[in-house]
Order: sequence, then structure tokens, then C-alpha cells
Amino acid sequence: MLKYFPVQKTILSCEAIKEKVLSQYNIEKDHTCRFFNHGLNDTYKIENDQKTYYLRVYRKNWRSKDDVISEIRLLNHLGKNKKISVAVPVKNIDGEYMMEINAMEGTRYAVLFESAVGKSKLLDNKRSYKYGRTAARIHAQADKLEALNRFHIDLEHLLVEPLKYIKPFLSKRIEDYKYLEKTAQKLKKEIIKLLSKDKSAYGICHGDFHGGNIHFDKNDNLSVFDFDCFGYGWRAYDISVFLWSCASFRDWGKKNKSKRTRLWNLFLKGYSEERKLTPNELKAAYVFVPIRHIWLLGLHTQGCNDWGGVWITDEYFDQEIGFIKKWIENYKALPKEFD
Repeated sequence: MLKYFPVQKTILSCEAIKEKVLSQYNIEKDHTCRFFNHGLNDTYKIENDQKTYYLRVYRKNWRSKDDVISEIRLLNHLGKNKKISVAVPVKNIDGEYMMEINAMEGTRYAVLFESAVGKSKLLDNKRSYKYGRTAARIHAQADKLEALNRFHIDLEHLLVEPLKYIKPFLSKRIEDYKYLEKTAQKLKKEIIKLLSKDKSAYGICHGDFHGGNIHFDKNDNLSVFDFDCFGYGWRAYDISVFLWSCASFRDWGKKNKSKRTRLWNLFLKGYSEERKLTPNELKAAYVFVPIRHIWLLGLHTQGCNDWGGVWITDEYFDQEIGFIKKWIENYKALPKEFD
């Protein structure tokens, strides 16, 4: 008989984090350690009166050791640019950025990050413009870095793999799955038609440029964090995440549509002042929005055994598939020959 029953994912003790992990860093004493977020990875908030840090403990099998090392290298590279503010990793007393934790489910990697400057604020015209400029600067600075050992945010990653995770959840909704499968093929063909993988259009991407991954200081200077989804992909996809977030986090009323458009246009204005976008990249951004949403469905279904799936219901699929249909219809994301 097994001594311990196999586990899917553990939540590490805050006291053990303080004793066995934080003790390996030259950081301020008398800090508190609180379990902060249970998401793609586990995040612990470390703070005292002077400073705040965040410890990310990666889920087992979510990111490889090379993936984590590449993320650290990218952040240290970006952190050297005075025009870019990112939450950089912190070295431990052995001069290492990553620690391995022998959890019940197996080896998990942990990295301590400085807190992003400022705090979370709602996006407005000025902040959207600054976000666009920063996104372009990150792309430009990342192009100066030698090749990293990291996955690609390509159509396999965005469409093919997610559909494999979605399919079992739609076993009683065959027509909905067929719709997603057929639509994915159409979207894939459109992106292939619009974009190449030339260096001018394809490179390191943050992968999650929405408003929840930036902080603003009192002067609205922004700092970007959470590069966990970064990889090599189309820059048009990276900027499309901002467009996607403007729509998916707001209702579809006429008033909000004009606001979404204004925020998007200002983001593009800021981005274009640093890096020019081609007409095909701008067109592709609208095609990438439903692609991003299919990826999100795959992310939710893939990880539900780690964080729970009580909310993955018929109502969930009605809403999320409805978003895809409505976006394609309202924004003509697919040409007529695909109807």
C-alpha cells in the first residue's frame, strides 16, 4: 500500500516557504508570507514595511526548467533598458535565480520577483497609449537578445493543442465542438495568408498583454509583470491580446464599443510610434482575437484538475463560444468565402 496517496497539486505551506525558501535570500527581515493567488502557478506575497516581493511557484509540468531559465534571462535583459520597467527576478544567497522544491507531486520551480512599480489601475486613454509604447519597446529590446530555449506561440500552440483539451468537455455538445474545430481551421488559414514568420513580424512576445499585468505609478508610468506566457510568436498576436481584453472584459453595448475602439486606437498609436505595423498585422490582430479565446478555453479545460472546474458548465461554454461567434460576425474577422 502507498504511504501517501498520489496528489495532483499541492499548496505549499507559507511557514515552510519562509523557513526553507525565503531564508535563502538576502532580503529584508520581519516580512510576512501570504498565499496570494492560485492560478496558472501559485503566487506568494512577501512584504514588510520597506518592500514587497512575489514568489512564484510553478505548477509541475507547466513550464520546463529551460522555460523558467529563459524567462529569467529575458527579464534581466529587459530590466537593463531604462525605458522599460519590469518585475525582475531576485538572486538567492548562492547567486541563483531559481530554486527547485521537492513537492509531493514532484519537482516544482520557484522564483522570487521584485514587485512591479505602482499599482493596478483601470485603463484610460493616456494609460492605453503608454501601454502601446511599452509593448513595442519590449518587442524591440527582445530582438536584441540571442535565441532563448522557449516554446512558440504558433498556431499549434494557439489552436491545435487547445482543441484537444476542449473536446472531452463538449462530448455532449458535438455541434459546438464541430463549430470550434471548423472555425479554428478557417482562422488558421487566414493567419497563414496574412503573416509570415519573418523576423520583422515574428519574435519574442509577452503573450499576455492585458490590463491585469501592468501597474502604474502616480505619474502613470507603467511597469509590466507576469511573463509566464512569453514565447516566440507573431507580434500581431501579442498586441491582439490588448484588443481581446478590451472586449472580453466589457459588455457589448454601443457605448462600450466606442470606448473599446478608442483605447485600442490609442494603444496602436503608442505602439506605432516605436514600431511600425503593417496593414496585414493590423488585420491579423482582429483574426487573433477569436484565436486567443479558443486558446483560453483550452487553458481552462487543461488546468481544471489543478484549480477546479466547477465553473466549466454549459453556461460557461454558451458565453465563451458566443463571444467567438459574435466577434467574428461584428468585426468580419473571416472573409466571405469562409462563411
